[in-house]
Amino acid sequence: MKILVTGGAGFIGGYLVDFFLNKHKVIIYDNLSTSSQSVVDALIKKGALFIKGDILDQDTLSKSSEGFDVMIHLAAKSDVTESVSHPRIVKNINVNGTINVLNSCIKNKIKKIVFASSAAVYGDSSTAVTEKSETKPLSPYGTSKMLAENKIREMSKNNFDYTILRIFNVYGKRQNKQYAGVISNFIENISKNIPLLIYGDGSQTRDFVSINDVVNAFDAAVKTNSSGTYNIASGKSISVKELAEIFRHTSAGKIQMTYKPAKKQDIQYSIADISLAQKELKFNPKVNLKEGLSDLVSVSN
Repeated sequence: MKILVTGGAGFIGGYLVDFFLNKHKVIIYDNLSTSSQSVVDALIKKGALFIKGDILDQDTLSKSSEGFDVMIHLAAKSDVTESVSHPRIVKNINVNGTINVLNSCIKNKIKKIVFASSAAVYGDSSTAVTEKSETKPLSPYGTSKMLAENKIREMSKNNFDYTILRIFNVYGKRQNKQYAGVISNFIENISKNIPLLIYGDGSQTRDFVSINDVVNAFDAAVKTNSSGTYNIASGKSISVKELAEIFRHTSAGKIQMTYKPAKKQDIQYSIADISLAQKELKFNPKVNLKEGLSDLVSVSN
């Protein structure tokens, strides 16, 4: 197949392009606003093609996606804090940019789109969320992902199949600062021998999923011939304070913890029900969190 990956030079995109190059022809479409040319150069050496372009540029996007079978849409503004400071910019890129991607799919008769959505569409929930749970995002970023999902469902009718992957807290090597979550920040602090920063009291929970498991989810999504929305996570949660204790253990207790007031837009509790993805995509996360973290810390040292 021919696969075009918007945002293909980013954290998740780089892994996906590397993976799909073994089986398919892959083109990266990226404006390099949050990624580097060095990432692209490494992927080009492996056989990828690269087009420097913006998803807000409808003409370039449409011309670049002619003749493709699948569009994987990752390009987005994903910083929650930035979305609070600049909600219009984030909405324009994440919603209007997605509309441009969909218009390109329709114009070029692309049969499949796989969209990287987010757990941020749910907001807070004291129980595991399913794909039928109410969407009540707490941030403009979460709202933009929810609106983008709605546009995909609306514009897909009789035009293309879609798979929406609501990705929870993904972690892995080479995670860039633009996407960095609590795990990346903890690793950076450990490398600098400074205290681990916790917002609030650390009781907030997260469902962490390895980038390797996320790649497998995208692979399954590309292969499926039907449309659907799926949670991509581990199905297990851990508190931020418990996470910090794991990292402290890896440093023999030498690293301390420091606290700051919680951010208003931060989700307090987050855990996914992944049974639908397990059933329909045959998605089964394989990377244990402690093993994954151990691997990351050993790489950073």
